Amino acid sequence: MKYFAKKLAGFIATLLAVSFLVFLAFAVIPGDPATAMLGTQATPERVEALREEMGLSDPLAVRYVRWAADFVRGDFGTSYSYHIPVTQMIGDKLPVTLTLTVLSFLLIVCISLPLGITCARRCGGMLDHVIVVANQIVMAVPGFFSGILLTLVFGLILHWFTPGGYVSYRTDWWRFLGYLFFPSLAIALPKIAMTTKLLRTSVLAETKLDYVRTAYSRGNGTKAVLYRHVLKNALIPVMTFLGMALTDMVAGSIIVEQVFNIPGLGRILLTSISNRDYPVVQAIIVCIAFLVISINFLVDLLYKLVDPRITIE
Repeated sequence: MKYFAKKLAGFIATLLAVSFLVFLAFAVIPGDPATAMLGTQATPERVEALREEMGLSDPLAVRYVRWAADFVRGDFGTSYSYHIPVTQMIGDKLPVTLTLTVLSFLLIVCISLPLGITCARRCGGMLDHVIVVANQIVMAVPGFFSGILLTLVFGLILHWFTPGGYVSYRTDWWRFLGYLFFPSLAIALPKIAMTTKLLRTSVLAETKLDYVRTAYSRGNGTKAVLYRHVLKNALIPVMTFLGMALTDMVAGSIIVEQVFNIPGLGRILLTSISNRDYPVVQAIIVCIAFLVISINFLVDLLYKLVDPRITIE
């Protein structure tokens, strides 16, 4: 319980710090949202009146507290460019980015764990050498370039999907998932290679420890030792990497969305940055930060479940 309480306190403190830094960054960036909104009709009087209406003339601390209180209640403000609630804009796009990220993570887990275990069990064999070489090649290719290659091979040559033929989850859920498969694979490929290599190394390192020899001396078979003893300890560094990979995929999905023309958070984020639409950018960044911090928090809790010996220290 003490472990959970301290992790929860750290979670809340980190989220508050990130939200304040995000708010502060956009508060000190050159450029006046009121002037941008008025455009050619901007006069000193109109700009000042609009700043008063938007609350931009209040002290920074007052604006942050008001913004944070509204954010907690689910009110992310109104878009300067589109004049609609930011909550509505994000609500339409967030399921796309989240589905893309979750699908990528599932591909990593379902592919890399069996591969890593297979490589460790057949260390030095032909299959192990082939997978190790393939891993090195895949790790050298960034996700966005993998997306271009997948589009060329499976979209333009094999016609397994239609590039740019995005199907909304509101229209057809299964076709939506089908279209997201290759973008998810583009995000997942480098992480699959890294996770496979890490698990292989971790399993091989564990098999050289004394407790493994003790387990064999008690009459346990290879599979029993591997799945009951070795994997339990070998998965801890892998879980750390998977947590980092999942947080990285949240940002990576925004980049891959541009390659596959997916209308997720990435598109409105880039557009809002260009238009200085600060409420939208702030809300998206804080939402992404919340996802990243939540993932790290859950990973820390999983550590405790996998190995109860882990303490807050």
